[in-house]
Amino acid sequence: MPVRHLRISGVRNLQPLIFDPHPHVNFIYGDNGSGKTSILEGIAVMASGKSFRTNQLKHVLAHDNDRMEMRFSIEDPDMGVCEMESLRLKAGDHLLKLNGSVLTSQAEAAHWLPVQIIEPNTFKLLSGSPEERRAFIDWGVFHVEQSFMEQWKTFRKHLKQRNAVLKQKEEEWLDVWNAGFIEAAEHIDNERQAYLKRFKPEFERILNELDPSISVTLAYYPGWEKDSRLADVLSRQQERDMTLGYTQSGPHRAELRIKCDKQPASEILSRGQQKTVVSALKIAQGSLFQQESGRRTIYLVDDLASELDEKHRFALCKLLEDLKCQVFITSIDKEKLTDVWQPVASKVFHVEHGKLEECTE
Repeated sequence: MPVRHLRISGVRNLQPLIFDPHPHVNFIYGDNGSGKTSILEGIAVMASGKSFRTNQLKHVLAHDNDRMEMRFSIEDPDMGVCEMESLRLKAGDHLLKLNGSVLTSQAEAAHWLPVQIIEPNTFKLLSGSPEERRAFIDWGVFHVEQSFMEQWKTFRKHLKQRNAVLKQKEEEWLDVWNAGFIEAAEHIDNERQAYLKRFKPEFERILNELDPSISVTLAYYPGWEKDSRLADVLSRQQERDMTLGYTQSGPHRAELRIKCDKQPASEILSRGQQKTVVSALKIAQGSLFQQESGRRTIYLVDDLASELDEKHRFALCKLLEDLKCQVFITSIDKEKLTDVWQPVASKVFHVEHGKLEECTE
């Protein structure tokens, strides 16, 4: 579901822009600070409500603006061309619309605009907190299993109530909340495990195409002892949970461990190898999503040349081309974009001082 028409205003480093990206490959080049990454950032904020460069959306806004406005035309295989609008105020308020109707949550926007991001900080997927990897798994589950978001909300409600009981030392109420907590937790865990069972062979295939010399294993831990029932674990930990005032075990503590030679991949692999592994994870997720939903992911690749030599850039770009999805790729140098990959179905754009122009040569 490519973006067909894009309007962005109020984003840092960018003048208000209107442009029609190619439905397949879009190369964007320009100097540091020219605004090329801000275009990708705008798409990411529309899709997820989050920036991949800052934790505070107010820093995405241009310094003299109190609002950021975006409007995309997207092509959905079922509904045809749709108009998606986003208004975000510096104060934190935001409004999302699809074909003029207000969307009630950011999750709805994420459903309509599935986006994967490969950028210099994607190393966090290997070296960051378990939360980063849980979010990665849940992206895949959410975009295939539409009931997953409601299951997750139910679980969070039970977790909140159970933690409140623990903090108040109201032991007599634990059994009441444990039943719902365990049921919701097991739903979440089953969905995650089923997804990863399908995901692992696709990841291995993609990683082998990117670099057959890298061998990485994925191991999932549900958030409690693997060979124990959650009910038994909660019973054993009840006294400790009561002392701490929160729930130690559950899917909110799940972890995807990514290892190389039985060690964390982030500690063994070079920066270039880490980016290759992260790229394989992201491409495999988009590929599996496409196979299972019939829809295509939009890929945002910021600073393609960072940490990747010519051979690995070519392998990465070839995989993206094979997916026949829409791709936005940035680089400082035009040559770093087109030296290894010159697809027929593409456009090239140059950004200078926040202004975007299409290159016709």
